[in-house]
Amino acid sequence: MTSPSSVPRLANSERPGAASPAGPPALTLAALAVALFWAIEGIDVNAPQIERVAILVSAIALGWSALRGAPSAPAWTAYLAVLLAISERLRRTPLLDGSDVLRATSESLAIVARGGNPYASFLTSTIPQGSPFVYPPGELAWYAIPQWLLGDLTRVDTWAGVLIVVAVGLAGFRVGFDAVALPAMLYAAWGTAGYRAIDGSNDVSASALVVLACVALVFATGEGPWARRAFLASAALFGWAIAFKQFSLLVLPPVARHLATSGANWRRYTVVALGVAAAFALPFFLWDPAAFVGAQVQALTFHQEIWGTNILNTLRQLDDPSGLVPLFVAIETVGTIALVTLVVTRWDAPTLGAAILVGTGLVLVPLLFARWTTQPYYAYIGGIVVTGLALAGVSNRRGTIAAPTSADTVVD
Repeated sequence: MTSPSSVPRLANSERPGAASPAGPPALTLAALAVALFWAIEGIDVNAPQIERVAILVSAIALGWSALRGAPSAPAWTAYLAVLLAISERLRRTPLLDGSDVLRATSESLAIVARGGNPYASFLTSTIPQGSPFVYPPGELAWYAIPQWLLGDLTRVDTWAGVLIVVAVGLAGFRVGFDAVALPAMLYAAWGTAGYRAIDGSNDVSASALVVLACVALVFATGEGPWARRAFLASAALFGWAIAFKQFSLLVLPPVARHLATSGANWRRYTVVALGVAAAFALPFFLWDPAAFVGAQVQALTFHQEIWGTNILNTLRQLDDPSGLVPLFVAIETVGTIALVTLVVTRWDAPTLGAAILVGTGLVLVPLLFARWTTQPYYAYIGGIVVTGLALAGVSNRRGTIAAPTSADTVVD
């Protein structure tokens, strides 16, 4: 059948931020409770931080406003989540001896600036020295401008975490602020996300690109050039996310499947996303194919020890699980591929948010069955999870963004 290039309509787009006629907005009140608890826990009783006391008072005032049915309370709550995210992250001091990821990224950018290839270079900033640089070139592109302007990457992920909250909040203009206030506040107040934004890892930034791609989709509804630009921008951001961290590739299939079953031009979306990812990778692949491919393979094989938040390391509390490693490797690879195949051929997500959440579930499979799983990987998932929750009410009814063409044919 012939289908317009479109994305799902929005269930709550008629009255963004409006309270339910049945009573006060429960999700907004829950978000304000999160802010209240965070402020009480985070305020230094010996020297109360001004902005945290202000957040505490604001949460109480907005709670009273929400109980009285003020239609603007959800929107102000989403704004409060941004202020909370800033306080939670800027109050933390970057770790100087944390993860070596950003140190390796900074060294790799310096190598590129000198005309060298970081995938074929001996890195001295890694632990141990000489470890491979396993991140695709999209990661280098994300950090290149901060490195050039500031010469320091320690706060990039701090602001990437804030950007995630801002993006989820902005989705409220299309899906309703009562839908986004609680997810935005949960991520803003999540201490792990705050900590992993200053520990030298890059997972918060990787998550931010996926979040931006998903939020852009809700602005791609309707007709006109802006909707088409949002659609293409979303696909390009998804491609950049894949070229930043390989996990993002697992989030794309359920989103593309949802676009297909919603009547959207899923082929164009997928081609743009994968094309952008390839555009980042191709120059370094052509430069030294063996070095580039070897580095990407080592992203999966470098850590051979059993460690981290996964099932194998949990089984170590009972006995040595080394004999189970081949089975778990098979589940991690074959199981993930089987689930992706099932999702793209048999399962229709009822909403865009559900598709995003399925994508995070696909990422969780290799994390749980891997030998080595560090906590920042879960921080990466966290930003995408709250985005899925915020967009859980986006229906799969069609919303045209361009006139149909013969190229926009959906094959189920």
